[in-house]
Order: sequence, then C-alpha cells, then structure tokens
Amino acid sequence: MRIGILDVNIKNKNPGQCWVCKQAIETGKLHSVVVMRYGKGQQAVFKLRAASGQAMTKKSGLKYRRLHLVDCLAKWLIALHHYRTEARRGRNGRPKGSGQLPQMSDEDRLVRRRLVRRRASTLRLVIKEEDDQRLVTLVERLKSLGEQMSVDVIEDMAHRDSKNIRLLNQQIRRVKEITDGEQTTAS
Repeated sequence: MRIGILDVNIKNKNPGQCWVCKQAIETGKLHSVVVMRYGKGQQAVFKLRAASGQAMTKKSGLKYRRLHLVDCLAKWLIALHHYRTEARRGRNGRPKGSGQLPQMSDEDRLVRRRLVRRRASTLRLVIKEEDDQRLVTLVERLKSLGEQMSVDVIEDMAHRDSKNIRLLNQQIRRVKEITDGEQTTAS
C-alpha cells in the first residue's frame, strides 16, 4: 500500500506540531514528514485554490503529516493501514444484481468467463491472421463460441480500440468473400 513520500527532516525556524500526539516538535529535533498528496493531485488542488484566490504559495495543495519519529510515525502508519483496508473491505465490490448480466450460479459464471476469454483470444488471432483457410476456421470457432454463450458479450462494454474493431470487421468481410466465392464455384 502506497501511503506517500516519507521525509526525515529537522525543523529550523518555527516549532511544529505532531499530527498524532499533538505535542510540539521543537526546532533542531529530527522528525518525519509524510507527503500524501503530491504530483498531479497536488497540482489540481493548487489550480482549484488559485482560481478561488486561496493559494498563497506553490506548495498549496500538498497534503502532509508531520510526526515524531519514535512512536507517533508507527502508530499513525498502523492506524492508516487499518483504516484503508477496512474501507476497502467495506466497499466489497459492486452489489449483487447491479451488473449488466443476469444472476448466474458460480458454475455458470465460471463457464461464461472461460468462453469470453477464449472468444477474446480468438478475436486477437483473427485480427493477426494472414492465411485464408486458418482465418475461416477461426471465424467459425468465433461463431460457435457465440452460440455456446447463454448471454452474449455486451459490445459497448468490451474495451476495444477503434483500430482493432476496423481490422476485425475487415477480416470478417474477407471471410464472407472467401466463403461466398467457394459457394458460387461449388454450385
């Protein structure tokens, strides 16, 4: 779990306050500073504060905790870790039945997941294939996989690049031309 950037520092000018025990951190004493918001997150907060006239310095938007090195840093890290893991457990994913797919048993879900993964790998092979005969067999496999699935893949939710969709459609058109040509020569 990434918490932030840990710095060990010595206060030079003014005494500070520990985030955990609320006691003073005296000047000249070694302490830790954990920077929790930095980078793009800090820049976004800075821009927001600057727009509202609240940003005084470029460091505005940094979120940090100043802590004693001896006891307070360890206590704070343990408490933060516990809080975040409990929050993650509490979310526990999407609620049952709120997804796009109908309710399925664990066994049906496993079978569908395997079929969807096999379909995805077949689609990748179709896009790359050069040989016409192999391409025809791959498209036939794709159709049979689609027939085996009780619930089709929702195309809007499939994460595909528009370039790949175009290539896939070209390959399927090519197979139709090949199969149509074979049917006309056979009859």
